Amino acid sequence: MINKNILIRCDASQSIGLGHITRCLVLANKFRKSKCKVFFAIKNNELAIEKINEQQFDMLISNDDNFDYFKWIVDIIEQQKIDIFIGDIRDGFPIELISYMKNKNILTVAIDEPSDYAKECDICFYPPHAIIDKTKYKGKVYQGLEYVILRPEFYEKFEKVKNEIPNVLVMMGGTDAYNLSYEVVKNLYKSNKEIKISVILNQEHPDYHRIINISKNISIFSNVKNMANFLSKIDYAIITFGMSAYEMLIMNIPSVHICLNEEHYVASNYFYLNEYAKKYRIKDIDKIVINDKKIDISLNQSENIKKRILDAVV
Repeated sequence: MINKNILIRCDASQSIGLGHITRCLVLANKFRKSKCKVFFAIKNNELAIEKINEQQFDMLISNDDNFDYFKWIVDIIEQQKIDIFIGDIRDGFPIELISYMKNKNILTVAIDEPSDYAKECDICFYPPHAIIDKTKYKGKVYQGLEYVILRPEFYEKFEKVKNEIPNVLVMMGGTDAYNLSYEVVKNLYKSNKEIKISVILNQEHPDYHRIINISKNISIFSNVKNMANFLSKIDYAIITFGMSAYEMLIMNIPSVHICLNEEHYVASNYFYLNEYAKKYRIKDIDKIVINDKKIDISLNQSENIKKRILDAVV
């Protein structure tokens, strides 16, 4: 039996979305099944608190008054007797904390991290699209499709729905912080009136009612409980680039990536060069053409990240 105390540092908010916390929760549940105790260190944000509460993990929330990053994490480490640290955060996490943890014989791990602290960690994991120079890392670096973290539902068998009218998904991230959904749907409907458009968008979003009023062929979904089942009814997708790109890939859905920045535009090359997706910058939203390339790829549910981490501390 493995009884390790694990600290995961990640966040969720309207601006950074839900991607980091979603995959960290998947990983946390895997560790929970291995009898590990998992703690989340998060900033004081309602969205993050809600998501972690839903899955009943312990949270250690920062105090916004006189915030001291180093002291906050050190106090958690000492109080909870942490054995393993996992970082999926891009907020200037202090490199000095990695040195501190290593001196305490705490295994340090980074998930898909471009931050400098990752180069000091014992182990780093990256999806295949990540552009990294492994020679600059002090620890072990693992990269590939086998290190993509998706929710378990994506590995269940599903039957693809055959639609008479093409069903196109528009999903601009968990929060649509850039308010892109309306413009994408408006332009898509203008050029393709003989399609059905399914939009994933929070009911509280300011453009919710504007979108629903464009056409009766447009449906908005706010609380999708099983994304894999939902995607089995989708023929094509227009999404913001992120981990959802791999959700479309495993469901064999040809996609269009809207890249929020140049880093995303370059990272999307993995999908673009393999003809899994087309890619556009935000300024080119009005030029989007649906990707109709067929995809036939399968991914196996991976235990690789959990196994490699626990093997390193046993």
